[in-house]
Amino acid sequence: MICELSKEDFHKCKSIINGAGQLEVKAIVEGINPGRIFVDHPISPTTGLVLVRQ
Repeated sequence: MICELSKEDFHKCKSIINGAGQLEVKAIVEGINPGRIFVDHPISPTTGLVLVRQ
């Protein structure tokens, strides 16, 4: 089931982001930029979708 993470739980996605990927995704996971994150498992996600707010 897909669920949305609260901003307090964005840190759980650090291990699944691509280190050479988009800087915007890293900024959202770090809580620097606004955005939403949806994951496959709320406690230990293995895949996710990041929506950028502009």
